[in-house]
Amino acid sequence: MQEHAYYAAYRPQTAAYILHMNPYFAYPPVVTSQGTSPVVVFGATGYAGQVLVRLLDRHPALHPVPVSAHTTTDLSPQDQAALQGCAAVALALPADASRAWTEAIAGRTNAPVIDLSDAHRTRPNVPYGIFELWPDDLRGARLVANPGCYPTASLLALVPLLRNGAIAPEPVAIVGKSGASGAGKGVAEHLHFCELADNVYPYKVGAHRHVPEIERHLGTSVCFVTELLPIVRGLLVTAFVRPRGRPEDLLSVLCDAYAEHPYVHVLDAPDARLGLRHVVGCHDARIAVGPVARSGLVPVFAAIDNLMRGAASQALVSLNRVLGLAPHLGLAAPEPPSTGLPGMKGAWT
Repeated sequence: MQEHAYYAAYRPQTAAYILHMNPYFAYPPVVTSQGTSPVVVFGATGYAGQVLVRLLDRHPALHPVPVSAHTTTDLSPQDQAALQGCAAVALALPADASRAWTEAIAGRTNAPVIDLSDAHRTRPNVPYGIFELWPDDLRGARLVANPGCYPTASLLALVPLLRNGAIAPEPVAIVGKSGASGAGKGVAEHLHFCELADNVYPYKVGAHRHVPEIERHLGTSVCFVTELLPIVRGLLVTAFVRPRGRPEDLLSVLCDAYAEHPYVHVLDAPDARLGLRHVVGCHDARIAVGPVARSGLVPVFAAIDNLMRGAASQALVSLNRVLGLAPHLGLAAPEPPSTGLPGMKGAWT
């Protein structure tokens, strides 16, 4: 399949692709004898951390350096040396641990930090890393808040509609369904195989930690309900909105918003192409708009991989941006929607 022109134009040939003349260049590259720049990864054994390490392993200009420290006081000499000589740091940790490490790292390195937790996502002065929606916010950033999986899907579907006045700025109802990996590696009864297999149920109703994040970046309140699916990966959100004009205008607004963003596919109808098998293992997001209901509400859908677009591959885009690299460097080329039902390509990414 021929590469999308946008991606092909930025494909590098060597690690020397680090753009010294790029206007987005913020930090001098740290190039090792391997010919690539080191990225220190905390939490490399977690689900999102594992995927990020694999992505960095394949990156033409970066490579991962997982650290072994469990607390801010037990950094080994090797870990300290890695921090002092790294190009960037990625925190794939729970929120409390990320807060502690963010403070601890500040005294050990000047490298930018990408935080995959929700520790900083609602802070007003911390850039929020959805490239398609806020492409310029990462210039010179020292700390970037990597968006959550549900917020990523919800905001990709709704922000362009609100910006263009295509929907009323009133409370939005959002229903999200995701696989069990979104809960992380923690042990909980509702995540046991005997509880989840052949089952679907809501969780954290009225108290989901992503609600403040969605509301802050969406600019309106939401009624947010999540349901756990008996699968490993993948996420689908359905938002119910009230159009201000013709319902078909919503599709046009989304198409225009993502015309230059090849990793967001706006479908002409909500059908099997929204299936999670199409997005698991890749950075692609798929969005669709349904027909207007008798209630006057229109459903808007978005599907992503919670461990890729909802975590690791989105963090990689932010790393690329703060280091002056092409935004999608190191990612597989986007694939246009098809009507087939593919296997989970790259499911072990």
